[in-house]
Amino acid sequence: MSDKHISKEDIIIRNYRTSDYKATLDILKDLHTQFDIGLDEEKWKESSGLRQFKPNLKRITLIAEIKSTGQVVSMGMLEAVKNNIGQYIGYLNNWATKKEVIGKGVGKILADKAIQILQSWGCESVRINMAYEGERKLIDIFGKLGFHPILIVLEKKFDLNE
Repeated sequence: MSDKHISKEDIIIRNYRTSDYKATLDILKDLHTQFDIGLDEEKWKESSGLRQFKPNLKRITLIAEIKSTGQVVSMGMLEAVKNNIGQYIGYLNNWATKKEVIGKGVGKILADKAIQILQSWGCESVRINMAYEGERKLIDIFGKLGFHPILIVLEKKFDLNE
């Protein structure tokens, strides 16, 4: 791939298909190597069918593919969750872009489509969950898109082998 920016016309944004499993796993493996995102390949495989569109749920996984080659280059899960006062909050999760196309605009194209979908579902806001020690660069990038840090979430992991 060249260093040039990838335009919206060069990308197809579509729903996840089970045939995308290998490509999405490769993208997540790269991300896990860099940021230790807690990827468990077996769980990713077991849940691969859950990433497909379900008409009665407000949850889908979007895929960005290069129109000319069919190569999957980015992915992101989005869902709408009704909070305890009846508002729908949109969430972007498991957002990842293939290393070779980071910085070329693909992630923004995918995020714009996800936000459009969440708005059409009636969401009043959208949230992105990030690792606490995530790169400041990501916060700056999302800040340019209108996102601002609002929560700190504490987590305790369970040892499932005990």
